[in-house]
Amino acid sequence: MSSPDDIWTSLSPLVAARRSMRVCDEAGNFDTARTLTNRRPAVPAAVPIYARGRTTMLALDFDAKHSSPAQVDADVELVLSWLHECGARTVTDRSTSGGRHVLVPLAANAPLRVDNLRELMSLLADRLVTFDCTPMLNAATGCITPPGSQCREGGHRRLDGPLDDAIAAFNDRSEPGVVARLVAMLGGGTERRHLTPVAAVTASLIQDERLIGAGKERRLHPRFHRATPMPAAVEHFATAGKLDPRWRTKSEARQSVITHAVLRGASTADISEAISTDQWPGVSAAYDRYGKQTPAAIERDVNKALTWAAANAHQFHVIQHKNKHTGGDGSFLKDLVRTNWLARALLWIDREFSGRNRPALQAVVQALAYGSALAGELVEGVPVVAIGGRSLSHAAGLLSEDSVWAALRVLRDAPGSPVLLVAHGTGRDADRYALTTPVTSEPDSAHLVRARVEPVHPAWSVLGLRGRAAYELISAGLANNVEDVLTRAHLKQSTGYAILMDLIVSGLIQRDGTTLALGKRSLDDVAFAHGLVTVATDRVIRHRAERLLWQVWLDRRFGPPPPDIAPEREFPLQQHVGDFDSDLDRYLASVVAEGPRDRDPTAEALELLHDQLGAVIVGRDSP
Repeated sequence: MSSPDDIWTSLSPLVAARRSMRVCDEAGNFDTARTLTNRRPAVPAAVPIYARGRTTMLALDFDAKHSSPAQVDADVELVLSWLHECGARTVTDRSTSGGRHVLVPLAANAPLRVDNLRELMSLLADRLVTFDCTPMLNAATGCITPPGSQCREGGHRRLDGPLDDAIAAFNDRSEPGVVARLVAMLGGGTERRHLTPVAAVTASLIQDERLIGAGKERRLHPRFHRATPMPAAVEHFATAGKLDPRWRTKSEARQSVITHAVLRGASTADISEAISTDQWPGVSAAYDRYGKQTPAAIERDVNKALTWAAANAHQFHVIQHKNKHTGGDGSFLKDLVRTNWLARALLWIDREFSGRNRPALQAVVQALAYGSALAGELVEGVPVVAIGGRSLSHAAGLLSEDSVWAALRVLRDAPGSPVLLVAHGTGRDADRYALTTPVTSEPDSAHLVRARVEPVHPAWSVLGLRGRAAYELISAGLANNVEDVLTRAHLKQSTGYAILMDLIVSGLIQRDGTTLALGKRSLDDVAFAHGLVTVATDRVIRHRAERLLWQVWLDRRFGPPPPDIAPEREFPLQQHVGDFDSDLDRYLASVVAEGPRDRDPTAEALELLHDQLGAVIVGRDSP
C-alpha cells in the first residue's frame, strides 16, 4: 500500500489545475495560498479545480457531516455507476470523517466553464443526499483536497485502489462528452437561465451553425450526431415505461429519451411519429395527461432538447490533433517591409521596457504586423492597418482583450513608439494605426529570427508569454546554454532561471548539463492538451455576438428617422434607456428558447426594438 506522502507527491500535481494550494488555518478555513509542493503539507491542503476560468476535472464532494458514512457510500456507488456508463474514468478517496471525493479527469482538450457544469451539479444535488456542489460552482476559489492530504479530524485521505490505477486514470482521461452524456441521461437539458445579451446572441449564433432544417424538421447537424445506441435504461423506458432510480419523474425520463434521440439526429417529426406508433409506448404513456395538447408538448420538449444539444454538441466532438498550428510553425508571411518593422519594434521594446509589460507589448506588435499584412496597406512605404483589440487578441496568442487594449495605450503614448494612432475608430470602424520605423540600432540575429509576420502561438496563453523569447532562441539554434539565453532574451538571472525551469517542466526544452535543446513536446502539443481550439472558437463566437449587439446599438442610437415620423417620436429610445437592456434580454432569451430564426439575428433584434420601443429602422418601410 502506498504511503500518504507518495500519494500526495504523485497525484496532487495531476489534480491541481494550477501549481498552487490553499492550506487550512486553525479556524478550519482554506484561506492561506501557497505554491504547490511535492512535500505533503502537515496540515490539510486543497488544490484549485479551475485555471483561467476552465476545468478539465469533475471534483465531486460527498460530505458525511449531516448524514452517515453509509449514506455517503451509497451516493458514491450510485454516481460511479452513472459516470462509468457515460465513459468516465474515476479516482475516489475517503476522509477519516467518512466523507468521500470522486475525481473525474475529463478529456483534456475540451475544458469546461462553470456555466457548462451548473445544470449537472443541480441534477446531482437533487438526487444525492450527501453531495456538495459548491467547489465546482466557483471558478475563482473552487478547490478540493487531493488523496493523501491531511484531514482536519486527524489522519489523511485514503486512496481507494492502487496508486498506479489512479495515475493511469489521470493520464488516460475520460471519453469525450462525459458531462453532456450525464446531463442527457439524467433527463436534463431543460434548465432555463437568464442570459446577458452577449451570451444570448452567442447561443443563437451557435444554433445557426449546429442545427439544420426548419420547423418540425429542424435537427442537429450530421457532423454532431452520436453513432452509439441509446443507454439501456433510456431505451427500456421508451419501450416499457420502466422508471430507473436515475430519474425522479416520468417527465425527466421522457426528456432523457427525447434528448438522446435528438443527439442521434431525430427531429420533432421523427419523434412524434415514434410516439404515435408502437415504437415508444413508454414515452407515449408519459404524455397521456396532456390529451389534445400532446403534439404541442412534444414539440416544446424537442425544442428544449435541440437548444441544449446545439449548445453542448461540441463536447461529443473529438478534435483531432493537427501537426501544425497557425502561428509559430514556420508558415509566416514573407513580407520584408513588415518583417523589418517588426524586428525594429521588438528591439525598441527591449530597449524601452523591462519586466512584466515587455512580453505582452511584443505579442501585440507582432499581431499588428500580421494584421497589417493580411488586411492593411502601404502608404508611402509605411504599413497602415485599421484593426480592433478583439481581432488583435487572437493574433496575439489569445491574449486577453483588456491586456491588448492596455498594451495599445502604452504603445500609443510612448515617445518614439513604432505604433502611431492616425485615426480613432468611429461606429463600426476600428482604430487606424501606422507602423512607423523607430529609431534603433540595426536589429541583431535574435531580433531578426523573432520578427516573424505570423500570429503568436496560442499555447503561450497557457505557458505564459514571458517564456516565448527564450524558447524561440533555443528553437532557432541561436542559444544553446543558459548564459546565451539570458543575454539574448534580455532576462535577469533569477527570472531567466525560473523561465527555463517552466519550459523544462512543460517538456518544450530539455537540459543536459549546461546544454539546452528542444524537448519532446511542441507548442501544438500544449495547445491540444489544453483544448485551445475550443477556447479560440468560443472567443470568435463571443466576438461576433459583441459586434452584432454593437451594430444594433449604433443603429438604435444614430439611425435617422423617416420624414413621416413626428418630432416627438424621432428618438423615443432616449426616453427608454432603462428598458432597452431588459427588452433586448427578453428577445435574445426567446431566440435561445425557440431556436434560430429564418431571418438574420440583426433584423430580428431591430424589429423587436421597433415593435417594443418605437425605434426607427432605417432602410425599411414603416408598417
